[in-house]
Amino acid sequence: MTNIHIEDLSAVRKKVTFEVPQDRVTETLEAQYKDLRKNAQIKGFRRGKVPMEIIKNLFKEQVYGDTAKKIIEETFELGLDEKKIKPISVINMDQEPLEPGKPFVYTVEIESTPELDVTGYKGLSLDKMVREITESDIQERLELIRERQAKMLPADDSRGVQNGDHLVVDIEATQDEESITSLTVKDYHLEMGRDFYLPDFDTKLIGLKIGEPNMITHTLAEDFPRKELAGKSIKFSIIVKEAKERIIPELSDEFAKEVGPYENLDDLKKQIADDLREGYDIDIKEALRKQIVEKIIEANPFEAPDSLVEARIDDIVMGARQNLARQGIDMKKFPLPDKAQRDSIKPKALEQVKAALIIQAIGEKEEIQVSAEEIDTEIEKRAKFLGWTPDFLRDQLEENQRLQDFTTSLTEDKIYSFLEENGVITEVPYSDKNAGETE
Repeated sequence: MTNIHIEDLSAVRKKVTFEVPQDRVTETLEAQYKDLRKNAQIKGFRRGKVPMEIIKNLFKEQVYGDTAKKIIEETFELGLDEKKIKPISVINMDQEPLEPGKPFVYTVEIESTPELDVTGYKGLSLDKMVREITESDIQERLELIRERQAKMLPADDSRGVQNGDHLVVDIEATQDEESITSLTVKDYHLEMGRDFYLPDFDTKLIGLKIGEPNMITHTLAEDFPRKELAGKSIKFSIIVKEAKERIIPELSDEFAKEVGPYENLDDLKKQIADDLREGYDIDIKEALRKQIVEKIIEANPFEAPDSLVEARIDDIVMGARQNLARQGIDMKKFPLPDKAQRDSIKPKALEQVKAALIIQAIGEKEEIQVSAEEIDTEIEKRAKFLGWTPDFLRDQLEENQRLQDFTTSLTEDKIYSFLEENGVITEVPYSDKNAGETE
């Protein structure tokens, strides 16, 4: 029987020494020699008939190495299971030389999940934000939709240019009747009110008529880049060749039908209210979870395994890069973060790792699990939202090895609900600031 000695280096790091009895070493060593002899091909001998002494002389180092590897494979996981140790990562492994007739000793330094006996998680004092959807909220969102649905249409020739108009102009700039090439443009696109051409220039164009030649004078700024023109009064000959105005649609049933599959304006408003409520509910839930985690971690300080934190940093970096890639950004131009950048991510990763570990510990202590029926119900719900069949979604989760993550997420939701139900809730007004502080 393997003798196992455990030395705690910290709450999450252990040094485990395995001492394998000499009888097992001898037995495994001889078995390795016999297996090798069966297939050894040495000139002058038939396969399987090479004398064992020759085999031992020629292949000693190989067999010793294979024997040590086999013993470690056969004793490492079984030994940790016997001692109820769940390793996260192997930091280091050392082994003494294998010698016939002597025990084989190897030492492994591992990281494991901390043993948490969480307390103080019932009766938490929690502030839960509440937010009613008002008519003003709906109108504000409607205005944003109207802005997005605005169309650019030719302006009435009879009216003068106004702020917000999009113009196509020819401009010739002169000083002392000499043309200034750098300020002379043809078919220049100009959005009134943005001062893209020159600072404080657009106001001079208000009221100009399409197709009519105009002459205006404009004084350039004292810090104008071309020093010889800085502070000078310049004459500009301008022709507005084209003007379009931004037409924002009126709120009506027809507008609602153009925006989406809505029967009328009231139908659109109802969908906006539902969307706003869903967004606020997500913010409220995340803010509440953040409070729960902070309070439990404060009441139960513990060390988190570095390997889990580093893995979480990797996940955060990968997620950020995938988001950028989806936006069409070439990630080859963005190197992976250096140590200083990873260190800046570490506090966030550490908090997330601690949250996952402590929530898991509470779930185990309270024996909170999700049933097969609950998993099926959630798969059906999400499949319906995606327009898939439940069987297809389940197949996708299994093929991508995400079903366990899916189940873990449902279990965490159930644990958070348990903590909220067992907390002391104070309702407070919804705050964008507080909601924005959630992860």
